[in-house]
Amino acid sequence: MAEDDIYGNKKRYEFVVNSLSSITKKPVSKKYKYYCKNQVNTKYFDKLIINFDVKDLSYIRRVKLLYLLKRITYIIEKDLKKCDRDDINKIVAFFHTTHKTVESKRDFIKDLKCTWRVLFPEKDQEGRVDETITPYPIRHLSRRIDRSKQKRRNDKLTWDEFQCILRFFEKDPQIQAYLALAVESLGRPQEMLFTKIRDYNFYDNYAKIWISEHGKEGTGFLQCIDSYPYVMRWYNLHPFKDDPDA
Repeated sequence: MAEDDIYGNKKRYEFVVNSLSSITKKPVSKKYKYYCKNQVNTKYFDKLIINFDVKDLSYIRRVKLLYLLKRITYIIEKDLKKCDRDDINKIVAFFHTTHKTVESKRDFIKDLKCTWRVLFPEKDQEGRVDETITPYPIRHLSRRIDRSKQKRRNDKLTWDEFQCILRFFEKDPQIQAYLALAVESLGRPQEMLFTKIRDYNFYDNYAKIWISEHGKEGTGFLQCIDSYPYVMRWYNLHPFKDDPDA
């Protein structure tokens, strides 16, 4: 069974599932825009949810795919089963207006193709369902995005600015250790916050830190060289450093 994460996506997922009964109703609040415009398409949400349980997907992944389907059923009013390539192109064109970065556009194409394989799988020569075959309406889609449109982010901190932030938290070694390790290792918040004392192996001037659970790409290591002094300082002050499961 999928586990909850630090972002509370299990609760979000349960909320989305419980609200599916009213998914065909136009939202009253201006905060929410999307809803399913055709009652016929509500059955595809149920089919997707069954697939989530079969594959034991993470809750954040489930929420993402349900919101994707919700927007698709807002864009396309006819039965999704009858969608042709023109309809798919209409969906893709719409999402290009909401997904601005190369990475988000690429992920959208991946999620769209994954969803279509689940909802409308092709059959093999024996007439059996085969999810490895890409359905014809989405077969022309490619995750290759024109990188010439990619722009450099202007909100990145300089190294001096980051050092100022570290000095600001001089009296909070826990935050210092987290920030220093995050910048050096590029570890995701959930990967870092689920580490335990037993995952830390300290050496003379570096540490080897295991990602033992909740890793987006499985288990692995976090690099800890420049951040070693900060991590070591917090480890020495940690109230449960003698408990390997802390």
